[in-house]
Amino acid sequence: MAAVLSQQQIPVISFRPFVEGNESGKARVAREIERACTEVGFFYLADHGVPQGKIDAMFRSSKRFFDQPEEVKLDPSLKITMERNRGYQPLKSRVYGNAGAPDLNEGFKYQRELPADDPDVMAGDRVHGLNRWPQNLDLQWRQPLIDYFNEVEALGRKLLGGFALSLNLPEDYFLAFYRKPLTQISLLHYPPQPPAEPGDHYGIRPHTDETSFTILMQDDIGGFQLKLKDEWIDATPVPGTFLINIGDWMARWTNDRFASTMHRAYNRKGKERYSAPYFAIPDYDAVVECLTTCTGPGNPPKYPPQKVGDSIKKRFSSNWTPDKK
Repeated sequence: MAAVLSQQQIPVISFRPFVEGNESGKARVAREIERACTEVGFFYLADHGVPQGKIDAMFRSSKRFFDQPEEVKLDPSLKITMERNRGYQPLKSRVYGNAGAPDLNEGFKYQRELPADDPDVMAGDRVHGLNRWPQNLDLQWRQPLIDYFNEVEALGRKLLGGFALSLNLPEDYFLAFYRKPLTQISLLHYPPQPPAEPGDHYGIRPHTDETSFTILMQDDIGGFQLKLKDEWIDATPVPGTFLINIGDWMARWTNDRFASTMHRAYNRKGKERYSAPYFAIPDYDAVVECLTTCTGPGNPPKYPPQKVGDSIKKRFSSNWTPDKK
């Protein structure tokens, strides 16, 4: 059982100085981010500037998609492939590792909208590609998802500045790694789980994120948990906030100074649960290596330099398996 201690152990940070461009307040926020990332690896982000109306519209489009009959969602044109990690991910089709039951969620993945003649799309070997939009749903369904992506991506760029300042780097340091990023949103739907299922039946099983950081918007159902000092903590939804967590790339950059914290989700409230994580993945050609501010005498780099595109292609080829039913 998780301890219900989220408000006490997961900091709530106001991001207003970065949203409003208040230079005098940025240093204070950066210190709060540094503390949260070293002690917990998670924090709630308040005063983030993303309009609630656009969040609500995103959730309406998400629910409209998942409410469709399964045979409609299983349209071959929406099928996720090893080469293109966009489109529909069916219920029970994803497993982390080689053991345990499949995750009890279904997803719809999309990324930045690119034209068909984009060089990386045409090359076909750099992870970039076209989004797989359902043909039976109109632009009024699609546009809120694109609008939401653009809003959160803009917030993510400001967050990169917050992380940079928290690491004693120039505010624009990380932007060089996010010129044409592999950022992605996963719309997720968790059907209710029986309350007494075996422990290996997760909504999404314990994992860390292969991203620099994740911007999670979740509904008010709850069920998201993080592991802190060998104890699972409920990350109870806080109205008006995003839940931010550090991912594996930022942990590599910071020599594990910033924690990529294990997390999971159950849905045992008897209601449908919806969430939308935004994964802030750097550019395909970005090479992540230990920051100079995170190494020194007695603290050598723990990880060799790693090209993002190589790692992402490997992950895409191994973390998703077709539904066997």
